[in-house]
Amino acid sequence: MKLDVEQTRAVVTQALKQVAAQRDRLNELDRGLGDGDHGTTIARGANAAIALLGTAAPASVNEVFTSIGGAMMKSMGGASGVLFGTFFQGAKACPTSPVLDVGTLAGFFEKGVESLKQKSKAVVGDKTMMDAVVPAVEAMAQGAANSQPLEAVLQQAAEAAEKGAQSTKGMLPRFGRARTLGERAAAAQDPGATSVSLFLQGLCEGVRGL
Repeated sequence: MKLDVEQTRAVVTQALKQVAAQRDRLNELDRGLGDGDHGTTIARGANAAIALLGTAAPASVNEVFTSIGGAMMKSMGGASGVLFGTFFQGAKACPTSPVLDVGTLAGFFEKGVESLKQKSKAVVGDKTMMDAVVPAVEAMAQGAANSQPLEAVLQQAAEAAEKGAQSTKGMLPRFGRARTLGERAAAAQDPGATSVSLFLQGLCEGVRGL
């Protein structure tokens, strides 16, 4: 299955809407770790990206993802804006493509993870978005290597991200304000990892609905 630019824009827009719709839940998760505003921040970034995609004329599927990254960086601010923006702008380092298939999407996200690792020292187990991003990208790469259909690969990636997000319950945070809370922050599920999971679930549902 291959999506053209317009189909990619539609699917990505739906995924962003799914993230924004969970603002209150994400804020509640963040109350156990920080200022309780992650949901508000990520929803602002998602809505900025949705607005941009609604008026832009991307010439490639790469531009759909880089547009998201740019909009998030500009609208969210702080570490979250940089990290989520950096992840989506990984598509900039990939060959330009007019269609989105398994290999192309896996390449975008692999480059996104590489870029994240240059921005942050966080790894799986540190209670950050990396706990969802890394297993999801690994699942996607494996699916691409096995030539599996796009929907199936996205389902596997979404499940891996959800499992990763769930695994952050009980972890001690090692980055950001939450690090200073110690054991008090251990019980909470990381909202950044949860946002990644929600986005991938939205992508999967969007592709399934085509």
